[in-house]
Amino acid sequence: MAAAKDFLAETTKLFRKEWSMAVYLILFLLAAGMGIPLCGICEKKEGRGVLWYCIAVGAVLTVISSLRFGVGYDYNLYAGWYYDLNFTDFDGLRGGRKEIGMFLPLKLLNLFTSDYAAAFPLISLMIYVPLTVYIFRRSDNPWISFAAFLGMGLYFNSMNFMRQFIAAVICAYAFGYAAKGCRIRYLLIILFGAAFHRSALFLIPCFLFAYIGWNAVTFVIAAVLSAGAFAFSGELMRLFTKYFYSDYTSSSSDVTNGLSPVYAVMFGVLFLLLFALRKQMNGDERSINITVWCGFLAFFFELLGARIAIISRLSLLFFIPAVCLGVPKICSALYRMAEGRKKGAGIAVITAAVILLGGSYYMLIARNYNGVMPYRTIFERTVEI
Repeated sequence: MAAAKDFLAETTKLFRKEWSMAVYLILFLLAAGMGIPLCGICEKKEGRGVLWYCIAVGAVLTVISSLRFGVGYDYNLYAGWYYDLNFTDFDGLRGGRKEIGMFLPLKLLNLFTSDYAAAFPLISLMIYVPLTVYIFRRSDNPWISFAAFLGMGLYFNSMNFMRQFIAAVICAYAFGYAAKGCRIRYLLIILFGAAFHRSALFLIPCFLFAYIGWNAVTFVIAAVLSAGAFAFSGELMRLFTKYFYSDYTSSSSDVTNGLSPVYAVMFGVLFLLLFALRKQMNGDERSINITVWCGFLAFFFELLGARIAIISRLSLLFFIPAVCLGVPKICSALYRMAEGRKKGAGIAVITAAVILLGGSYYMLIARNYNGVMPYRTIFERTVEI
């Protein structure tokens, strides 16, 4: 009898793991498989096909995130916050630790239902609707943006660092106004993003990046800055935890421990490609400057995160422009260069990009990156948090 129970438990565990893997892999296949015929291999097609593709992928991202149960290391934390809203009135905004942008919509929802499961569909909509619109409007090719969003782990990050990811999506729009020289609009959008996570305030001076081009001198200065910051990461940690992550103490594991350097290497390669191909990319000079700067700062904070994990949180603010805009620009530049040398060689470039992103995505899932395995739905909930 005990052996039968053990066999059933192991079979159930294996099935859940395989089903979880299938959910995520189908999502990637949908993003890439539907994207190529509807959006074009590399250059974005005109027409409604691109719009419907973005709506479909955005909807699937939202549904998977909305219906999850216990998926992501921060799931229970957000469920607990929502439960606490049952005992917090609107006066709790004064002196509260949570930013008003997150508190207000969740508190309004809490007036209608106290079930924490309702919070995640709302949060998912707040992340993936503006993200989908951003990719549709700004990306050189949306399917590559979505494939990179999945393959480089941003989707799994968004299931954990939810407040900051909402702020990051909002602030991604601000960079577009920086490229146009609209200072006031840039500042207003950054302040709106800070209503969800105060780390967005760090982006206020980043308006200047639109006017600072990249060359050999800039690259050397950036390299020296990176080495110096890595050496003095302890002092930077105290600064960041004081002003941007005051919820964490100096004894927190996120402060005292470092992350795997794999992510720093990944964004280091992305930055080097953005820098090397900047003159072959489509777009105006200011937009390209910002994209390369976002690639560098994503790498910079991930590099520091290899020493002290909490510092890497600031890299989230630069992920969306660097990945969702930068990777399509890289693919497009390499595609045109390959086609210029030999007809049909561009297909090999895109195939290699899909294999690399798909392989990275699979490894993230297999390693249970950010606690996304096994995937369970709210319909499997047996106990209240």
